[in-house]
Amino acid sequence: MNDNELKEIWQDELNVFRGILFNNSEFAKGAEDSLSYKFDWSEFEFLKQEYNIQEIASNGTSFEKAVNLTRYFAPRLAHNGNFDNHISCNALQLLRYSLNKPSCGINCLNKSKILQESCLALSIPARRVWIMPYSPYDTDNHVITEIYDSSLSKWIMLDVTSNGYFSDAAGVPLSVIEIRRKFAFNEVCNFVKTVSECADVFSDKEAEALYYKRYFAKNSFWYAVEKNNAYGNDGERLYFVPKGFNRYAWTKQNLEYKLHCLPNNEAIEQRLKDINETEYKQLSNISILSLVP
Repeated sequence: MNDNELKEIWQDELNVFRGILFNNSEFAKGAEDSLSYKFDWSEFEFLKQEYNIQEIASNGTSFEKAVNLTRYFAPRLAHNGNFDNHISCNALQLLRYSLNKPSCGINCLNKSKILQESCLALSIPARRVWIMPYSPYDTDNHVITEIYDSSLSKWIMLDVTSNGYFSDAAGVPLSVIEIRRKFAFNEVCNFVKTVSECADVFSDKEAEALYYKRYFAKNSFWYAVEKNNAYGNDGERLYFVPKGFNRYAWTKQNLEYKLHCLPNNEAIEQRLKDINETEYKQLSNISILSLVP
């Protein structure tokens, strides 16, 4: 298959995912919860000293600082989608394990944590967002970082794994909600890399941009967000889903499918035994994600 044939397939898939988002553009109502952001952890001082976070971020707006951090970390953190998360989920431990170590790759869950805590250490509101697919038979999802930029008065998505973000027709960087809406209504949503010198999987830039549009459109159906954004990971999340979407049924079917693919997996079997329908009915209002921190 040549590049043009591959791009045609990705374009067709992108259009399918756009259609799914268009037909599910409204989110279900939920609780008026809140998200917290904490900047004063002592570990953040160690993070700034050990890894020169302030110098890497340099000066400028919160967005510009976050872009500089993304630009620095993206080529220095090898990717391993099968990373088993055995390192404590905090930036200090993850950087000690993986920074500039090609044989010690980590996944998006942990890359997004490094960027989140680096921003929090600089008093930039930052959170991890799980962006999830429509199909329960899709075993892939993605985790990115959103930061709040006071100069633009908005949230902005940045992704260390793909080394970029999305912008609108005017070049304004977008939040996850805005990205979803742009895809749903077939509006301009451009993928922007933070640095061109990073080792590339794609030689064709048009193919690369199309790939990431397709990938993010696929994984923009529903969201989970960390409730308490601070050092480490307490595991508490808020959930945001489209109207009519049953998160319990989706999760149960997703686990059953994973068990079909990985028979006798004890961890998946245990999760299926523990799944509680009442817990999965807890949802939050999507407007929370647009609030000023």
